[in-house]
Amino acid sequence: MAGFDPKRVTPFDWAVIGAGALGFIATFLPWYTISFDFGGVTVASASANGWHSFLSWFAMLLLLAAGGLVLAQATGTQINLPVSTWMAALVLSGLAFLLVLLRWVTLDSGIGAGFGLYLGLICALVAAVASVLTMRATGGSFSQLRQQPNPPPVV
Repeated sequence: MAGFDPKRVTPFDWAVIGAGALGFIATFLPWYTISFDFGGVTVASASANGWHSFLSWFAMLLLLAAGGLVLAQATGTQINLPVSTWMAALVLSGLAFLLVLLRWVTLDSGIGAGFGLYLGLICALVAAVASVLTMRATGGSFSQLRQQPNPPPVV
């Protein structure tokens, strides 16, 4: 990380990096809860973390990848993608948000969302919004999503 200069990293970049790291940590927190009541008294309860459902762990790994991509660019690592880094971070974090939202609305009846699910959803939203704000700050637009990438030069 010899090329890392914290002054080059924008607050939006820090938001994506932090959301990716915090989203990964959120997978170890309770994402799903269930409790059994008898006569108005809770007699048993259980919870499961984010690693018990494909949608939750895959979404958080996408978010971690978005944060890692932005961090790699901040360290000066040459990244060869057909789209800009902010565009890749936007797609990854937007997809992560949609997957967590889908997981939340498809919970079985009787199963509640835990703190980890809410935290993961917020992290994905923060990363997506920070990516959009980076796009706007650098003069990008959503029309770039539809453009074909330039073919690599022939050597």
